[in-house]
Amino acid sequence: MRNLTSLLLLVTFLITGCSESPAVIELSAEPEGIPVDTISAVDSIGILMGDSCYTLGAIADYTMLPDASPVILDRIKGTVSVFDSSGVFQRSFGGFGGGPGEFQHPFKFTRLSSGIVVVAEMMGKVNAFNENGEFLAGWSMEGLGGLPLDCFAFNDSTFVCYYFGMKLGDEGINVTYSLNRYHAITGEIVTEYFAWSGNPTPSTDFTPAYLVATSDGIGTMYLSRIQSDNWMVEVYGEEAEALDTLLLFHERERISAPDTVMVPGAFQLQYAYSDESGTSEMAFVNMPDQQPFISALGVDRDGNIWCRRGGLPGDLWDVVSRSGEQLREIVVALPDSAYYIDMQVNPYGVLAFDMLTEDFHKLYILGD
Repeated sequence: MRNLTSLLLLVTFLITGCSESPAVIELSAEPEGIPVDTISAVDSIGILMGDSCYTLGAIADYTMLPDASPVILDRIKGTVSVFDSSGVFQRSFGGFGGGPGEFQHPFKFTRLSSGIVVVAEMMGKVNAFNENGEFLAGWSMEGLGGLPLDCFAFNDSTFVCYYFGMKLGDEGINVTYSLNRYHAITGEIVTEYFAWSGNPTPSTDFTPAYLVATSDGIGTMYLSRIQSDNWMVEVYGEEAEALDTLLLFHERERISAPDTVMVPGAFQLQYAYSDESGTSEMAFVNMPDQQPFISALGVDRDGNIWCRRGGLPGDLWDVVSRSGEQLREIVVALPDSAYYIDMQVNPYGVLAFDMLTEDFHKLYILGD
């Protein structure tokens, strides 16, 4: 039996390190009459040199507040920085360390409608702050450590986290994926939406665990399973049972990806494990075998659902109503050449950045 001894804290959305480029995906024709809109950057935050408030070490995560103010979690600086709607620096909090309200490996964060800010770190540590950046509580997620793949607000007191971790089972340590709703202050698991566990070996099929999700922030969550036969979004409330299932894009094909090509838009995870002799080996979890797929979800100010098509460069979104009607397509245009556009859509606005920029990280504020 092989036991997992450690996780390499490496997560990317991309296919870096692969010898082949991703396959070109030719989509079937969309229904006539679907409008195509382009959104572009109206402002940006981030400079190469100068004022340290505006030089970004590495953007780990970001969001927008109700007054259209961007907030950035910086993995290198170890801070949460708040800017006003014009991109002017306001304040920051956090910092590296092991004390209350300090970070060691900040990775994801979110802001609840009550103003509570939750920062989730590698290995499962969580810190909660009030809207002024004052420390409220700290706790750790369940298991033996892991990585928060995504976090988003559910309502004024709870948030949802998609988590890759380790748990001790009857036959040793297992790799796990979970999608749970947590109380931001106490760390209590309020709802278990999804749980998957597998042996840490290269032969394990990890793809049933892949999903993307988001929330409107006021009690409704949307989830899409990447390894699905259909373009499908499930709708959840406070309970673990789905309230509705939206079957989308009926005429659109799904195309198989060659075995040698990793699918961009999905998390690429690498971990270390050892066999009974103590020999350490490295392994990647296997990727979905079909593309394109829904690789991200968002909810805009009108309550419409944004579905990103997986693949490079990540700049094409389909917007559907809450009933599943396709409303329009959105193309994202950044002023600089982008290898892969990471983007967040929430009711307060749209933010984006190129995670593999060649010079420095810059967060773009996108307009209508």
